[in-house]
Amino acid sequence: MKFLKERPALVLDEMESKTLVLADLHLGLEYEIYKKGISIPPRMDKQKDRILDLVDETGAERLFLLGDVKHNVPTVSISEKERLPEFFDALCKEVDVKIAKGNHDGGLEKLVEGTRAEVSSTSGFRVGDFYFNHGQSWPDEEVIKARTLIRGHSHPAFKFQDDLGFSSTVPCWVKGPVRRGELKEKYGKKGKLEEVVIVPTFNQLISGMPMNSDREKSLLGPILENRIMDMDESKIYLLDGTFIGKLEDL
Repeated sequence: MKFLKERPALVLDEMESKTLVLADLHLGLEYEIYKKGISIPPRMDKQKDRILDLVDETGAERLFLLGDVKHNVPTVSISEKERLPEFFDALCKEVDVKIAKGNHDGGLEKLVEGTRAEVSSTSGFRVGDFYFNHGQSWPDEEVIKARTLIRGHSHPAFKFQDDLGFSSTVPCWVKGPVRRGELKEKYGKKGKLEEVVIVPTFNQLISGMPMNSDREKSLLGPILENRIMDMDESKIYLLDGTFIGKLEDL
């Protein structure tokens, strides 16, 4: 498992096909911003180009998207309805696409009709030693057959603040161990699951949720809410590869 430097993306080499993993694209977010009075040019083509550049750079044969591909809920915006099919058609010409459905992805199945993109249930899916889901729902029992759960949803970030009160929030990776007792309590057996990786959001308009200052607010989804992931022992990494430390020390 390799985190790509300066990009919120990881690559898995140990499966039968090299796989690029991204989370929380939130395509169409600019429409919500527009409704609040701020005009931002459509960014879907830029997001598509960013992804295709990563596919080309890494030589990935598969692309796993960990939910919240689209942004607007509960409806589908006109922009999403018109442009998402083209977006996925372009991706599927270059790489196999599989999506773990997120809480913003209502109606996504219809938007990818006619493309080769595959949409899983909200519980996610397992491939070998890895389980993938968005994070708003419990993984199914297949998760205990995996060693690593890779998920999104939390938009993890780290907040820097100086003595004068000036602050800056940047995306980060979170990688932490599983509490085996809590895992067994949920699934009836401990299984093989050892660690959870939380993927930062791919959308550059989202600053993220500071894990070190808004801890309780950042515990989104049942795996975190029920303390199956040991957040205190979790390690924080910036996108440039800098290891910040364990969350309990920050």
